[in-house]
Amino acid sequence: MLPHLSGGAGRPLVALHGNFASKAWWHALVTAAPSGWRVLAPDLPGFGDAPPLGEPSIRGFADAVLDFVNASNLDRPVLIGHSLGGAVALELAARHPERFSGLVLAASAPLSGLKTPEENYPVLELLRSDVTLLTASLAALFPSARPHNFDALVQDARRMDPSGFTGNARALERWSVEGRLVTLPTLVLGGELDRLITPEMLALQARALGTTELVLKGRGHGFPQEDPDAFKAALEPFLRSVTRQDLVVES
Repeated sequence: MLPHLSGGAGRPLVALHGNFASKAWWHALVTAAPSGWRVLAPDLPGFGDAPPLGEPSIRGFADAVLDFVNASNLDRPVLIGHSLGGAVALELAARHPERFSGLVLAASAPLSGLKTPEENYPVLELLRSDVTLLTASLAALFPSARPHNFDALVQDARRMDPSGFTGNARALERWSVEGRLVTLPTLVLGGELDRLITPEMLALQARALGTTELVLKGRGHGFPQEDPDAFKAALEPFLRSVTRQDLVVES
């Protein structure tokens, strides 16, 4: 089973981290879980304490998460996916919609994948050895305030499997969910100051999924960790709506 953090009690909520990250990115959500919900935050393969897959792939990450859901005996959890984790969540929602009850996309990779310019790949490779550059790159994700555990997040990024420094970007280039219907209730969230997944990209994503986007003012790509209280406040109405919909179906 994937290494994970867990907190709260009630219905299951599985939180998937992004690139250069780990389960530690969900520390605030795990320790102050929404009322009535149990948050489980696994390390994706090759991140944190989880062994790598070999060649990184979104499908492979999704398979590992589904195995985690099965091994944990989780009944139709809501999926949260941040950045690369959003692609993993979308892949699961497209392939196994009956296994999940809702989808939260937090600064998620677009439905068509995410292409990294070729000239950026040497920089990604350099992040393996240049701690100063890696620290600055992560700090840029939090324009208003660094999380209290920022130093630990940097250390976890350094622990990422070496194949992932460029391989995860290649995996996002190869992946797409376009043309595969995602029918789950979906919440699209983003940060106003996000330069990777811009508000304009969020609007396109939300339109394609038949929903609307919510943009947090003054926040960046790492907004779930940059401002966990605002993230939780945006999340809770959606979770209540998922619960109401499930009660209607059951009745």
